[in-house]
Amino acid sequence: MLIKAILVAIWVTWAFIDEHTLQLQTTRAIITGPVVGAILGDPHTGLIVGATVEMMFLGAVFVGTAVAPDVTLASAWATAFAVAAGGDTSVAIASALAVAILGQTMSTLQFSFVNVAILHWVEAGKKQGDINRVRMGTYLALALDALFYGVPTFLAVYFGASKVAALMDAMPEKLLTGLSNGGAMLAAVGFGMLLTTIKNKKLWPYFAVGYIAAAFVNLGNVGIGLLAVTCAFLHKYFLDMSKKGAE
Repeated sequence: MLIKAILVAIWVTWAFIDEHTLQLQTTRAIITGPVVGAILGDPHTGLIVGATVEMMFLGAVFVGTAVAPDVTLASAWATAFAVAAGGDTSVAIASALAVAILGQTMSTLQFSFVNVAILHWVEAGKKQGDINRVRMGTYLALALDALFYGVPTFLAVYFGASKVAALMDAMPEKLLTGLSNGGAMLAAVGFGMLLTTIKNKKLWPYFAVGYIAAAFVNLGNVGIGLLAVTCAFLHKYFLDMSKKGAE
């Protein structure tokens, strides 16, 4: 478990570095969940947890200086807890929100205090023409991702995994059910917020087609995906034909 906990901590640290630099989206739950699951030997549970947490926080975004609940820690820790509990994904839903809020607190501490202090230190060096201080400030801020997120993740996976089952047994059933239902409601709210971004009314018929296919036709995810690709090509085709007719 020691090696696995270290690998999970390294992945989480990399995900935060990616979020602050390259933004390859490895920080998203839909990616972090399966990766952590694969490290812990249960990629199937990781995929389920990653998709569930992704749905829960679809509407969580940075707005101004407000820090959104942290989806990376939520998915990584929740996956580890679910795997330790034998694949019980309700454990993930129950713990994801609390972990996300914990990550939000740590991010606020890092961005609002620690990184601000580093920035002032860098600015003082810039005025003196010290380019090395500018470079070191960048590296230091990224290295602190390991302290704020990697170390807590290691501790949670290494010490928490063997105790999750006993912890969940000790939790009142009503509390666990309430947290699970709350997480499910968050998924619906997040998806609803995402739908509000569809401003073009011409796109709503495609949403209706997808809903009908999922709710009544039972095509499955692969079939719905192929249907979505077909609709996209048809939309592009008729859009091009409309432009040619206008010309």
